[in-house]
Amino acid sequence: MNTDEPPHFQIGIIGTGVMGGSLSLLFAEHAGLDVSMYDRSEASMQLTADKAKNAGLGDKIHICKNYDELCQSLGSPKIIMLSLPHGGPGDSVVETLQPYLRKGDIVIDGSNENFRVTQKRQALLQPRGVSYVGMGVSGGFCGARHGPSLMPSGDEWALDQLIPLLKKIAAKDDQGRACVTKIGSGGSGHFVKTIHNGIEHGVMSALCEAWGLMDSCLNMNGDEIGSVFGNWNKEGELRENFLVAISGPICRTKSKNDKSFLLHNIRDAVVQDANDSEGTGVWANLEAISAHVPTPSLSAAHYLRLTSANIVQRESIKDTLGAVSPATISLDEFQRPIFLKDLRKAVYTTILACFIQGLDLLSRTSERQGWGIDLEQVVRIWRAGCILKSDYITDLFEHHYAKSPGQHPLIGEDISSEVKRCWPSLKRVVLSGVEADAHLPCLGATLEYLKYSGSTNLPTSFMEAQLDAFGAHGYELKGEQNGSMAKGKHHSNWSQ
Repeated sequence: MNTDEPPHFQIGIIGTGVMGGSLSLLFAEHAGLDVSMYDRSEASMQLTADKAKNAGLGDKIHICKNYDELCQSLGSPKIIMLSLPHGGPGDSVVETLQPYLRKGDIVIDGSNENFRVTQKRQALLQPRGVSYVGMGVSGGFCGARHGPSLMPSGDEWALDQLIPLLKKIAAKDDQGRACVTKIGSGGSGHFVKTIHNGIEHGVMSALCEAWGLMDSCLNMNGDEIGSVFGNWNKEGELRENFLVAISGPICRTKSKNDKSFLLHNIRDAVVQDANDSEGTGVWANLEAISAHVPTPSLSAAHYLRLTSANIVQRESIKDTLGAVSPATISLDEFQRPIFLKDLRKAVYTTILACFIQGLDLLSRTSERQGWGIDLEQVVRIWRAGCILKSDYITDLFEHHYAKSPGQHPLIGEDISSEVKRCWPSLKRVVLSGVEADAHLPCLGATLEYLKYSGSTNLPTSFMEAQLDAFGAHGYELKGEQNGSMAKGKHHSNWSQ
């Protein structure tokens, strides 16, 4: 089969919410496909159709009333893409689609889905000769409309057919490379997206903690803070970082009602994890625990989100424990620029730690699952159209994995030297923030992670003794080699 061009001219889209509707327009405009779409919400489909008409794509977008009409419009073999909430909705759609699917058809799941659920659906459809491709999609609604980063996985034959098509809609990096690659087999594409989102949540926490310091402790206004983020994005370690780039405009945006800075009117509650509408942050943390991989920066960010969501409980605890309000950090005109430089380096170090922890988890899980994920390629496709876009940081990790595939990033000279260079800044910022009662869960967890990751004299000797004292778990003596993590062979009768 010639894989230079996709053999399909139509695609079906099921689910035309913000992401599905945007992807429908993207397939029509960038790939030139006729798009047949179905959603239980007629209003959602009509909104997409209206946008297509306004973009001059009206003849490419077709509303279908049911699955039968959708599948009849696609011919054979079919490509159908799902953009749905995770879990039950996807299971229901796959079950309903089964009678319409034939050998050679491809179903792309472009939702955020648990990789284990993806693999169950793959096993369900494989006997029919139908390939179920789990594909992570990063870039938000803007990326979905103008070119996202794509992370597909599944059967090799299906990926060979899809890659030429996906290259047409994927974002292009500054070298013109499409931000898509074959991730691997099974549900590895959805797992990569899960880890991407875990890292993303950590980066967001680092930036929100930095905003909190500047807003509450340095008493800077939105315009001043926006300028700081803008400068960070222009040059230095955080240049061309998507999340930093959007932070400046967020800080400067004024309320339409009273012209105050809008941020001060937004309730401090991130609910997507706690209400189960977003699963990837939860899954990333569960997978880290299951794989025995320390990801404290990612976990601290997640716990902050969970705590923020429970407003009622926070208000009750405030009545009993009292509120902790950040105090002013007094700096003169010479000290403030120095502190802000330290803050930039502290945020950068924390973002590095988020990438290190997430990619370590990805490497370990890929090895255990037998996926053979190429981490250099994963980092490469995060260069554009992606929430994690960050030019300087991507350069570091792409170079690291090109030179030392599978090596822990903190063992590599390039990344470890960056951490050592900025570590003192992180320590100074955390110390100042703790003294001022600032909220620094992710920055603080990163400092501790760096401290214990390279230590060979941890206080856990005491914990090992405790385990032996009450459970006869055994212990090893210093100087003895136990790289296999086997149970220690020594036991003592501890004095009472």
